[in-house]
Amino acid sequence: MMRSIGWPLVIIASALGAGLMMFSNTVSPLRPVLIFWFLLICPGMAFLRLLRLQERLTELTLAIALSLALDTIVAEAMISARLWSPQAGLVTLIGLSIGGAVLQIIQALEVARQNFRRQRRRA
Repeated sequence: MMRSIGWPLVIIASALGAGLMMFSNTVSPLRPVLIFWFLLICPGMAFLRLLRLQERLTELTLAIALSLALDTIVAEAMISARLWSPQAGLVTLIGLSIGGAVLQIIQALEVARQNFRRQRRRA
């Protein structure tokens, strides 16, 4: 089960780190790297892992594509609504990513519970 919740924990930590870097006005060489990592990987991986793909390279490639698509959709929606704000866009993506990570944790707990029930029936 620990393997199943590894990515959700990375996503949540990355989301909180990106938010902290953005809103604390810290000047650090890690700031652009962390925010770029978050925007490039985390939103897509938060939802793609729910599909439980077996191939890691495919999963990573699709996560990057989905992340860029979600980043674009959020930006376009904000521009269309005339509410453009980089901070609000980041907050929206953080919320989506944490929501997807929580769904992954719930899914992992459900799978673990089902496996436990199967093992109890066999014993």
